[in-house]
Amino acid sequence: MTAFAGVLSCHVCIGSIQLRQTSSFAPVRRPLLRKASICKAVIAPPEQASVRQRDGSSAKTAGQSHSIAPQLSRQTLQRLEGELDAGQSIAALRRFSDNLAKLPKTGWEAKLRPVMIELAYNLESFNPAFTAVMLKIQSSIGHSDYVKRDQALKGLIQPLAGEYGMHNGQAQGKTHRELFSEFYQDLLQEPLEEALAVQPQPPASVLLFQQMMRDITTAGGVGVDPIQQGSYAMGYNLAIEYLADPEKTWMLESVKELDRRVLQPQCRALKEWLFLEIHAEGEAEHAAIGHDAVLSFVPAEHESTLRRAMCDHDRDFSAFYNKLADMLQ
Repeated sequence: MTAFAGVLSCHVCIGSIQLRQTSSFAPVRRPLLRKASICKAVIAPPEQASVRQRDGSSAKTAGQSHSIAPQLSRQTLQRLEGELDAGQSIAALRRFSDNLAKLPKTGWEAKLRPVMIELAYNLESFNPAFTAVMLKIQSSIGHSDYVKRDQALKGLIQPLAGEYGMHNGQAQGKTHRELFSEFYQDLLQEPLEEALAVQPQPPASVLLFQQMMRDITTAGGVGVDPIQQGSYAMGYNLAIEYLADPEKTWMLESVKELDRRVLQPQCRALKEWLFLEIHAEGEAEHAAIGHDAVLSFVPAEHESTLRRAMCDHDRDFSAFYNKLADMLQ
């Protein structure tokens, strides 16, 4: 593991999922997070204080109502995350990873190149999605509780800043786009920017991007209440981060298998592993931050809204990865 991975600390593994293998490739898997216990570096939700009028009645403003509303429980959130463990995306990610690991020794570049272009677009498309989530929370100003809103935003900004090589107490490093570009050129021996110039809008990733932005900006049509729209955005964000952990962990394992079986015998052993290593290690922490951000903002009455957001992303993300798996067959 590289020295850079030391930045990505405090991992909590307290559960795993068991999936049926559909191929002979069976890598040793790091257990997936179930995030019941959160890294202590992540901000915990503030203690809730009841806000009452002098006459004993409940405060009536939207922000005050949010401050006294019962918060979503950690147990409920773990249950919703468990639904993702058993959801469509996990099966699609497993299928994609298996197909990647068993690419043929001849003609593998032709199969992999369009998939890598899709992944390049997809990787960058998550940044406007994360930004849209933050905007939904910030736009609840005057409606949501001041402290809860601030704590949620404090958690949401950390993974987004990391996409641009920014980590607390350290000089800014390479962006994740730069790291992916280096990985792509090492793998396919051609510049990524030239490939993207030929295919700037790969169809599968463009469709997923449109679906993500539609759902986040409209809150899935749940209503006009700013706090409920923020709750939807928080659920969508958590689904992205939670599923990114198995996505990147299995991708690293599959590329290692491809390197051992195909690339090394062809004297093309990979050298640029940093993109895959950083994500395989760091997505667990991002999911933990997203978990705590939900607990800091979402009221218990929005459980169904949160679940809908997570299911919406699971539906579209699984379709995207099933398409990529088809392309590798």
